[in-house]
Amino acid sequence: MGLDGNPALRARLDDSGMTNGELARAVVRAAAAEGVHLATSATSVRRMLQGTQPYAPVPRLVAKVLARRLGYEVTVADCGFTPRGDPEDTFNGFRISPTVDGTIATVAELSRRDLNRRNFMLGSAFAASAFAEPAWLVTNARPTPDLARAGGSRVGKHEVDVLRSTVRHYESLHRLHGGGLVRGQVVQLLHQQARAMSEVGYTDAVGRELAGALAETAFLAGLTTIDSGRAALGQRYYAQALGLATRAGDSSFAANVLAEMSRVTIDIGMNAPDADAVEQGGQHAAALARSALQMMGGRATPAVGAYIHAIEARGLGLLGDGQGAIEALDRARRSFDRGPQNEPGWLGHYTEVDLTSDIGQCLRDAGRPRQGLVMLERALAALPANRVTSRAKTQIHIAAAHLQLRDFDAADHAIATALNAVDSLSSQRTLERVKALRRRARQVGAHQVDERVTAFLST
Repeated sequence: MGLDGNPALRARLDDSGMTNGELARAVVRAAAAEGVHLATSATSVRRMLQGTQPYAPVPRLVAKVLARRLGYEVTVADCGFTPRGDPEDTFNGFRISPTVDGTIATVAELSRRDLNRRNFMLGSAFAASAFAEPAWLVTNARPTPDLARAGGSRVGKHEVDVLRSTVRHYESLHRLHGGGLVRGQVVQLLHQQARAMSEVGYTDAVGRELAGALAETAFLAGLTTIDSGRAALGQRYYAQALGLATRAGDSSFAANVLAEMSRVTIDIGMNAPDADAVEQGGQHAAALARSALQMMGGRATPAVGAYIHAIEARGLGLLGDGQGAIEALDRARRSFDRGPQNEPGWLGHYTEVDLTSDIGQCLRDAGRPRQGLVMLERALAALPANRVTSRAKTQIHIAAAHLQLRDFDAADHAIATALNAVDSLSSQRTLERVKALRRRARQVGAHQVDERVTAFLST
């Protein structure tokens, strides 16, 4: 430590008006936005003020945060740190490369870091606003004109079909057991396929199919990662899936990724700590769903259109726009009724049962819990036994509708049934829904439901 501490940092910090804790939290957020997990705390800042020289990338991020706060350029030296010649890690898992090769390289590096560092981004916070840039980029991007690649062994449609079949297999396991049990295998598959795609040769047509299949793999990596309780890392996989689908010219799957970004934002927004955060989540969710619709440009198949409009309705419901939600639901219903048509394989799970469940959730959130309950119970009765995660989720939504109707005995029965299924799942996302239900129970004084869920969560 320096004998006189770090007066330069003290001066910058005093000028900014930030406390030690505020600076530490801002540095952690800035690092998370770059895909880096830091544990910087108020104690860390105190040590910097005493003269400790932190390791990269902390000096750069401190300067970045202070510059943003003060409104003028601040260098590492201005903060009293010694500039070092060592290169800093600037990997950004959110960045979408302008080329397909660059996107594949990002996917390979993201999955490599995930596999080699089990705590990669562990503890980093989900930020709905982080989806805005990749969503804007892809809605204004054009497909890569030629994806043919020379060199290496040649691959064809057979290899694409094998990859897609493997992804469908892991999807079915995810729906049966939850994402926690299959996440590792999916990330490993993604890493292997990304590396292989950068080493083989293929025609333009096969290259588009390969990029599309890799996008589906990256999407499933995001889905299972979020289901495992690591939403910030899952966001990065979604961003890269979006980039791959766009480069491949698969606007339908790109729209699907945007829609799932919206659904995740809704799930997390519903659990936000205050009304402002809930409203902000609703704004981001509705915007993402509308970006998905813009991506499709009126070319959506019946099920894809219904799926996206249903998510749009849920985002509007989170915003408190009940009328807008009902109108979006009507668009979802009309889209679905245009079918059946040849739907994409990645949406094979979305049937009229799923639409019915989405409608039930929207009606409940739009202030029509009794109508919503009817739709949710109809969906539950039609869901097949192997849709374990969907059945558990629907039962939780049914319990929430009963709470809204203040039928506490029925809510307790519904959640008791749901918890039996949840207990067999490796799904942090489902557990978060259970915790959200407990908060609802406490708000309306449903003590029996509160006690049952608390006992379940404590085991």
